[in-house]
Amino acid sequence: MPVYEYACARCGKDFEKLLWRSDDPVECPECGAPEVKRRLSSFSVARKSPSAPCGEFPAGGCASCPGGAGMCGL
Repeated sequence: MPVYEYACARCGKDFEKLLWRSDDPVECPECGAPEVKRRLSSFSVARKSPSAPCGEFPAGGCASCPGGAGMCGL
């Protein structure tokens, strides 16, 4: 179930909404206006640890690993 970001055309409030379906009607939580525009959202990726063994990357390493071995700093 994705979280979408919106901006209200009437009052200018930015808000997020958790929706079951992307075509569900959305109203501004501040003024109740149905005139909202979906915004371009950014996303993040979480990893299990701040450093991952290079074996978890394709071809056994990545560009930041010296010689393709060791721990990645990404």
